[in-house]
Amino acid sequence: MLGLQEGRVYNTNVSRGLGDEYLKLPNKLPSLDNVYTYFSSFLNAYSSTSLQQGKLKRTLLENLKNNNYLLELKLEDLFHFQNVMDTTSEREEESITKQLREANNEDVNSNNRNSEKLPPFYVHELAKVLTQRPLIYLSTIEKVCYDVCKMNMDYEDEKFNFIQINLLNNYASPTPIRSLLSDKQETFVVVPGIIVQANRTQHKMRVCTIQCRYCGHKMIIEVPLWISRPQIPKTCRYSSTMKTMGENIHVDQQLGCHSVQNPYVIIVNECQFVDVQLLKMQELAEDVPTGDMPRHLQLNVTRYLCDKVIPGDRIYAHGVLTSYNNSPNSHTDINSSYLHVLGIQKLNVNETYEFDIDEGNDLLLLASQPDIHTKIFNSIAPSIYGLDDVKKACACALFGGTRKEVGNGAKIRGDINILILGDPSIAKSQILKFIDFIAPISIYTSGKGSSAAGLTAAVVRDSMGVFSLEGGAMVLADGGVVCIDEFDKMRPDDAVAIHEAMEQQTISISKAGITTILNTRCSVIAAANPNLGNFTTQIKLDISIDLNFNFLILNLILGSYNNYQDNNEQHDFKTTILSRFDLIFMLKDNEDINHDKLLCKHILSLHNNQNKQNVVGPISNNKLRRFIQYSKQVVSPILSNEAKDSLRNFYVQKRKEYREDKRSSTKKIPITLRQLESLVRVSESLARMELSPIASEKHVQMAIQLFIVSTGEAMKSTLNVDNMSLDDQHKIKLSEELILNIVKKGQRTTRRFIIKELQKQYINMVYIQQ
Repeated sequence: MLGLQEGRVYNTNVSRGLGDEYLKLPNKLPSLDNVYTYFSSFLNAYSSTSLQQGKLKRTLLENLKNNNYLLELKLEDLFHFQNVMDTTSEREEESITKQLREANNEDVNSNNRNSEKLPPFYVHELAKVLTQRPLIYLSTIEKVCYDVCKMNMDYEDEKFNFIQINLLNNYASPTPIRSLLSDKQETFVVVPGIIVQANRTQHKMRVCTIQCRYCGHKMIIEVPLWISRPQIPKTCRYSSTMKTMGENIHVDQQLGCHSVQNPYVIIVNECQFVDVQLLKMQELAEDVPTGDMPRHLQLNVTRYLCDKVIPGDRIYAHGVLTSYNNSPNSHTDINSSYLHVLGIQKLNVNETYEFDIDEGNDLLLLASQPDIHTKIFNSIAPSIYGLDDVKKACACALFGGTRKEVGNGAKIRGDINILILGDPSIAKSQILKFIDFIAPISIYTSGKGSSAAGLTAAVVRDSMGVFSLEGGAMVLADGGVVCIDEFDKMRPDDAVAIHEAMEQQTISISKAGITTILNTRCSVIAAANPNLGNFTTQIKLDISIDLNFNFLILNLILGSYNNYQDNNEQHDFKTTILSRFDLIFMLKDNEDINHDKLLCKHILSLHNNQNKQNVVGPISNNKLRRFIQYSKQVVSPILSNEAKDSLRNFYVQKRKEYREDKRSSTKKIPITLRQLESLVRVSESLARMELSPIASEKHVQMAIQLFIVSTGEAMKSTLNVDNMSLDDQHKIKLSEELILNIVKKGQRTTRRFIIKELQKQYINMVYIQQ
């Protein structure tokens, strides 16, 4: 698209102007010389707090000392400076104007420019030209920075030519990608979005040197950064000039190029290049109408803006919307749009949301209600009957805990991961759909249709053969929630790929020469079914022979599920993936007549269109979504001393009970440091629901209760070697030795024969199955 060429960058000249004749400036806009003078004054005078001179200039010089050649220029600073000038007294204004004129005389005279009296609103004029014609005037602004650096630094460096302006216009209203219509072409826009793909940095011609292959005539063509490729003449300009001047036609013919098409060739070693990178940006989830596909926009970033963002970053892209022709040789006039980026503003996830005073007070009033927890829990999937504990856990995942940095690069995640393992028709998928709908940032996917690359990140090759990095579901959901349905259908290799993403919350990529780390700071809520489809039944086939009638009698016996015996055999999840879930729920479709009646009544009421109040929670969906955004933006809870003591006592007591239990045959719930961190995160999320900066002992007790009914119950019903008494371990080991004595090496026998022989030794069926 942009005429890129591989290779190293040796030199770049970005300070050359294009000339007023070429630019054809409108009469209402100032000339390049005037803009040079205006920005010189502003650079020497601007301060964000007062008229203390030279703040922006000092920032520029300090950046150079740190080898930072990118200067951030906000258009609101120009308006702020003009307002300060307007409110300054007349005497102060005369003094400031005199100092500015002296500074401008020094800078302008050094560059053979004539200083003129500054108009009263010259800063507004400067802001106007940068808004209406940024591509034309930015080179002049950078030329001012170059001259200032050359005058004020003790040394002169070729890199002064590399100074680049990171232009930000925060006064402009953000324009979603789907609103970039034809009326926005060639205008300065601010576009919000999330980066989904980043190509490797390449190099584009900035100054192209061409030479006629016949007469040796050389030309230097300057290629603006927003133009895809140099416009090379079709005929030799030297022969055309000679003919225009009336030279002898015979001399023309001796040149041999007056009638030859495309005589010029590019002298690559005399060209100058700049870095350029292509990015692919997707519109934010809140800008996508329900049922529509998210739209994308190609970004063109240059020089020091390259490699500033990675897939998963949310940004405001400030630039000019322009277009290019996909097929230059075709006769179609349909062009594709892309954004030539002049400034990049990274966004924290919570910085994308704005709240006015009235809305903030309303949400504070909501959080101060004594039953706020109950209202939030009842507002989670109100159309689903029951599953109160699961709804509480999902609410905790939506609000989340506090992310912490403990030094030396180590970080402790604050996002809560939940696994829902249960029978069919328990409404697992419906809960995931609601979480996907209510969460400010969310992605819904299925384990069967998701690969490791689709969940994390992939290295793809574009049509030009260039490798680029494309983020997956967990990268794009950074700062939000990923809902994975049919989690048990994932291939084992794909499940292993998300280990790092769930605990360290990063994705490490090292493929095709691309080595980087992407953020996956998101909660994972997964739903899965048991291996045999459900928990509740255990099928036993009893075969007997009736000798009188000479046929087989098949008795299908449906037995009840034995928690102690078969829970390990109900799923194929390894401990490495299970340990990364903070809360694990095992939902079973129990046979209860009263529960069935209530459930049927609720389901049938949903089919009554006149009875809509049953599906509306205490807090509306929009208000709950805004409350989640607001809570993450204003508060980061930490544990109080009383809460720490309560958690410590619970952890020590459970560990003590487990150690004492190894001398008995009764099995207890073990707890490790990962479960302790889970309790901390759940406690912090409960405090965040109240907009409380402190997680108290009350929040810890609620978290412990939720942990016991979820992960605690799952641990209690799972038979692991680390979770058994010494007597249980001894009996299982004895069963293994007896099996080895019954079946010698190289022999084969039936399962029924082994069970029969072990039962003769009075071995319980529980230990035989294990």
